[in-house]
Amino acid sequence: MRIAIGSDHAGFTLKEAVKALLAEEHREILDLGTHGTDPVDYSDYAEGVGRALRENRAERGILFCGSGVGASMAANRIPGIRAGLCHDTYSAHQGVEHDNMNVLVLGGRIVGVELARELISAFLNARFTGEARHRRRLAKMTTLENPLRALQVFGQSVWLDYIRRSLITGGELRRLIDEDGLRGVTSNPAIFEKAVTGSSDYSAFFNRPDVRPLDAKAAYEQLAVQDIRDAADALRSVYDETSRRDGYVSLEVSPLLAYDTAGTLDEARRLWRLVQRDNLMIKVPATREGIPAIQGLIAEGINVNVTLLFSQDWYECVAEAYIAGLEQYAAQRGDLNRVASVASFFISRIDTAIDALIAERLQTAANGNTSVLRGVLGKVAIANAKLTYQRYHELFSGRRWQALADQGANTQRLLWASTGTKNPSYRDVAYVEELIGPDTVNTIPPATLEAFREHGRPRASLEEDVESAADTMATLTEVGISMNDVTDKLLIEGVRLFSDAFTKLLKAVEKQTREPGAGRLNRLTYRLPQALALSVKEAVAEWRVDGKVRRLWGQDASLWSGRDEGR
Repeated sequence: MRIAIGSDHAGFTLKEAVKALLAEEHREILDLGTHGTDPVDYSDYAEGVGRALRENRAERGILFCGSGVGASMAANRIPGIRAGLCHDTYSAHQGVEHDNMNVLVLGGRIVGVELARELISAFLNARFTGEARHRRRLAKMTTLENPLRALQVFGQSVWLDYIRRSLITGGELRRLIDEDGLRGVTSNPAIFEKAVTGSSDYSAFFNRPDVRPLDAKAAYEQLAVQDIRDAADALRSVYDETSRRDGYVSLEVSPLLAYDTAGTLDEARRLWRLVQRDNLMIKVPATREGIPAIQGLIAEGINVNVTLLFSQDWYECVAEAYIAGLEQYAAQRGDLNRVASVASFFISRIDTAIDALIAERLQTAANGNTSVLRGVLGKVAIANAKLTYQRYHELFSGRRWQALADQGANTQRLLWASTGTKNPSYRDVAYVEELIGPDTVNTIPPATLEAFREHGRPRASLEEDVESAADTMATLTEVGISMNDVTDKLLIEGVRLFSDAFTKLLKAVEKQTREPGAGRLNRLTYRLPQALALSVKEAVAEWRVDGKVRRLWGQDASLWSGRDEGR
């Protein structure tokens, strides 16, 4: 354990004596001053010790000033610092055990060397109990400072579902990491499309002579890879501090490959090599074709963010693919501790779909059934997530998993995605507040992040009322709504929406790269007869869905007749 120490002039003598005591015990010490008795301000040294803890340069801190009061007050102004002024041994250890105190403050004019030795020994040898009552109180205290940071107390990591260049270059990402405890970033084609079309962040990039000749996908990849690298570098400290549990940035394979296992594997490997960051996650959709790709990538030591999960049963397939991939990687003597994965379980889209079905039934339901139908409005998504979390505990336990855990493997955490509330009649932070629990991630869109920072109420909610969650899902079946049908449709729709966004993104990139130098003369236009235009539109849609454009560029002769055109 490294200990950061600091004092003003009034605490200097005691600090030096304590420093000698710690050295005798072979403790690792980070002395942040002061280094003499000339008058200085205690707040400067409180800030130095607090910063050392925040930056993980030390695990505990000890501060000294004349009475200890000023240094204690200053340290407690620093986010994440829990400083206690203790002049008795009970408070020195109980403050850690119950309140997770991380800085001990002593009065240099109050405490003698021998008492200081006893106080410091009690402080350094104590550990936070983590009991539910203590965790709850710690979370409430942290909420007074920042509700987003309080989520960490309950074991949940906050990621941001958003990226654009100015977020990184303007310092906002750094601020979110430092002040809000942000621990990761996710991206998708829709996010990049909005970043490109809704800002001037990339004007300089598109005007570069080396970019202008590129095709749309190559230009997009250069743009995206740079953003992902820069975000990954900003989060690298989180990655290191959390021993590779957090600090990731996600980049999605082309959604046009969602139904192509081999194509997904090839593109995921290529993107992994291109970005060259250990804290990258490659996003792969949880389609039938995506599952074997997920297993294959994990078996190669590539981090995977599995996206577009809606179904509990399909989640089990994803977890099985992860575990099987780890087993393959272990057989190749891979370092399991270096492989990470999350299973992105979508929330708000489920309520949107279910609520629409209930609204249809309410129009024709008999009076006796309306109360039953209304009783599940806005509850299914959270119930579905809570039951999935129970399966998570079951899947990552037992002998098979323990054998991997003993080799350093980490569980594939559930990541709550699509957590912005789409129905204005629901609480705007409901999909954050109701899904808080250990070993989970919530990737939150910017507006919801701001709302939760302002008025979020954290609590250990994920394992509350699990029986009620099961009842909600049972009621859904009783009223004739098939959850499997809903989730199957949501997966298909999710792939289509991301594919459409990706197509729009490429069009936007092409427009940006061509406009600065594109000629405006001799433009050509065309107009087809209505019947022919409809046929062309249908053919283009078929080519997009079936991946025929990619096959064309891959010189796949089977597109035409399967005879000898490719020879």
